[in-house]
Amino acid sequence: MEFTLLTIILINIIVLFGSLLQGLIGYGVGMFCAPLLFLISPGLVPAPLILISTIITLIMMFRDKGHLQFSQVSWAIIGGFFGIVLAGLILNVTSKEQFELTFGVLILIAVFISLLGLTPKVNKITNVIAGFTSGLMGTITAVGGPPMALLYQHGDIKNIKANLTAFFLFLNIVAIITLASIGQITVNTLITVLTTVPGILIGLYISTKAHHIVKPHLIRRWILALSAVTAIIAIIKSFN
Repeated sequence: MEFTLLTIILINIIVLFGSLLQGLIGYGVGMFCAPLLFLISPGLVPAPLILISTIITLIMMFRDKGHLQFSQVSWAIIGGFFGIVLAGLILNVTSKEQFELTFGVLILIAVFISLLGLTPKVNKITNVIAGFTSGLMGTITAVGGPPMALLYQHGDIKNIKANLTAFFLFLNIVAIITLASIGQITVNTLITVLTTVPGILIGLYISTKAHHIVKPHLIRRWILALSAVTAIIAIIKSFN
């Protein structure tokens, strides 16, 4: 993928806001960035965005590791592994049109899950189900946050961010291995990701300064609206 300087700046701005959201509430980089990056170039999703998310979660893991409750997310990690494996099989046999349709449908499902407002009990079964769903959706669309965020929505924000970061870090590493094994990560992919490092670092830095003044629930509404519109566009494109 080759982009103009203006496009690279635009991608960095999008990634900046995505990393800001991730730093503030523990998820959001995929939900915010995937629809916008997909409109710039479908090739930016899922592999480049998953690599970007991995860099963000690595930095956040070092920052928030003191609040991690690993026993709560270990079962989700098991479920996430099997979700990733299934996603890899799906990506390996889908055409461009089928990918666009799958992308659009799964994004709409993610929006729907986020709007449900359910309060599921956190246990082994719900962790496995949420982990599997996040792994499947996250590998195909780079948007794996909603199922896990729904499960952990009522905990302490510091623990939520640390737990989600640990889960997504594992998810991303396995997803990268899966995508690389089916030829979706190339040298050009890595070069593209390197150009987004300024956006990643600036977004995370701002998140450390802005967590007291930003209202996450307001941001969430805009993300959901934007994601739904882009998902519908992707579905329409798949039939053209």
